[in-house]
Amino acid sequence: MNKLIFVRYGEHTDQHLNEVGIKAMILVAEKLKHILENQNVGIVCAEVPRAVESAHIISETLNVPPAKHFAQLYASEDAPIYLTKAVEVIDSAGGEHDVLIAVVSREYIETLPNFILQSLGVEKPIETHLERGEILVLDYSKKEITYLR
Repeated sequence: MNKLIFVRYGEHTDQHLNEVGIKAMILVAEKLKHILENQNVGIVCAEVPRAVESAHIISETLNVPPAKHFAQLYASEDAPIYLTKAVEVIDSAGGEHDVLIAVVSREYIETLPNFILQSLGVEKPIETHLERGEILVLDYSKKEITYLR
């Protein structure tokens, strides 16, 4: 895997995407089209309705295989962050792809990219914050993060 793309799932009501969230995920997929051209793309997501629905919209819009859902990619105030398990899921799912898209919660977006960069030898932490529907691209070869907002 050359790149790991983090997407914060769209706005939701009662655990499901609302109209604003649906539109945001369509825009996310449109933004990703130029990056993903001629790439073997996989998608993983947290195992909660809003993440699954967000990943489904992205996979349908990009015409890539459906997302694989993982409980290990969900965190909240009530659900702890398991960085090592999340990395295992990402490494396993991303192994066969050039690019892996991960549709996850804010808690993982704010911690996982730096955890991965540290494992690659990058010592200086980088702020990693996304609003709903924004994109963070972690480039493994360049060991850097860029944003698509």
